[in-house]
Amino acid sequence: MSETPSPLLRVARNTTALALAAIFLAGCAMDYTAPTADLPATFSAPAPERDVTRGQQWWASFNDSRLNQLLTAGLARNLDVAQAIEAINEARANARLTGANDIPDVSLGASASRGRPEGASPVVESSSVTGNVSWTLDLFGRNRNARAAASAQLDAAYLSVDVARLTMMSAIAQSYITARYYQEAIALTRQSISSRRESLDLTQTKVEYGSAPRLELVQAQQLVAQAEAQLPSLEVGYDQAVNSLGTLTNQRISTLKAMLQSGGPQPRPRFRASVGVPAEAIRNRPDVLAAERQYAASVFNVGVARAAFFPSLSLTGTVTPTQISGGGTIKTWSFGPQLNLPIFNAANNANLSIAESRAVQQRLAYQGTVLDAVEEVENALAAYNRDARNIEAQRRLVSAAQEAVDLARTSFDIGDTEFFTVLDAERSLLDARNSLAQAIRQQALNYVTLSVATAGAGIGPRAAAPAATPAQVAAN
Repeated sequence: MSETPSPLLRVARNTTALALAAIFLAGCAMDYTAPTADLPATFSAPAPERDVTRGQQWWASFNDSRLNQLLTAGLARNLDVAQAIEAINEARANARLTGANDIPDVSLGASASRGRPEGASPVVESSSVTGNVSWTLDLFGRNRNARAAASAQLDAAYLSVDVARLTMMSAIAQSYITARYYQEAIALTRQSISSRRESLDLTQTKVEYGSAPRLELVQAQQLVAQAEAQLPSLEVGYDQAVNSLGTLTNQRISTLKAMLQSGGPQPRPRFRASVGVPAEAIRNRPDVLAAERQYAASVFNVGVARAAFFPSLSLTGTVTPTQISGGGTIKTWSFGPQLNLPIFNAANNANLSIAESRAVQQRLAYQGTVLDAVEEVENALAAYNRDARNIEAQRRLVSAAQEAVDLARTSFDIGDTEFFTVLDAERSLLDARNSLAQAIRQQALNYVTLSVATAGAGIGPRAAAPAATPAQVAAN
């Protein structure tokens, strides 16, 4: 005759069998394969080779201490970057919350009572403490997929900080380049006004002595007024650029104006941009990497939605010792599995459809991010490759315009030409100088755009240390 197993032994056997089943069925979790970006072997425009010795420190090409100070302030104080960093804390907390589903839930409760039962004279007092333990087994990979999705979201949060930093640094560099351009344009315009006023004084004298018609005086006055009319718009452009720097670096406008008041040369890159082939320039961009991580999270969430169609098993247990006055202690306990069978749940079907649709959307978003990145680099290369030729042509134009002014003045002094020729030559010289300043500005802007468009992640998805600041780079 066989011996009947005790209830505790049966529970232990069942628990062991369920644990083995959980290990076996854990393979139901989603398998994820990262998408492959469809990239050409080369860009359509000639691209400079990637210089690995420089890393991602593209701003060092300008060798500008003021720009380095602004970039350092932006990294420390920019609100968009601070918001992106705070999003990492949220993603970390979400990962911890998801991981808590694999840990047994333990709780304690206590109660006490005092009363007189009906028909009894003595007062009865009782107190008890209840311990509860509940653990849901991850039979079909729900928790595993949820953890993988939370981990991918955390990676995306780290990469979003890199995106925010690059965007902020690009905006600061562009605003600084623009501010220096307007300073140069204002200085050139004021020099032209000074020169035109000298010509106006000379014409005024000649008109008074009757050696020049009044028409030349009116033309000289008109030229001075034209130059003076250009100043307000240039000054507004400079103020707007400084205001933008104030927002980006979270500093007072008055402080920045004092910093930039002394002026400085227009920023020009000292070496070529570092680009490389599309596989290097595109796949390592933080926005592309973040889009891939978002897609991965959506795929794992499909696994979470699918697991809802399968049974869930929970192991629960309680122990309650109760102390009764005059009657000793009574102990009660329970332990056993609880099975939940989702026979029909319309919400599960809807949730799965939502999760699958979101995964498709994220896959399309990843592909769109890659296409946008390629277009951005191609456009930047097309402009950057032509900047040097444009600047050289503008320099020749300035040289020719200056010579034309000198010849016109000489001819006018000896009476071989009208003063209108001098005025027209001076107007052309100012236009040529402004065009050269604009070309230098555009070259710097295109360098920044191309460098940022091909910049890889400043920190890895799991790195905790911030990227080196421009001030640290300059110090080294």
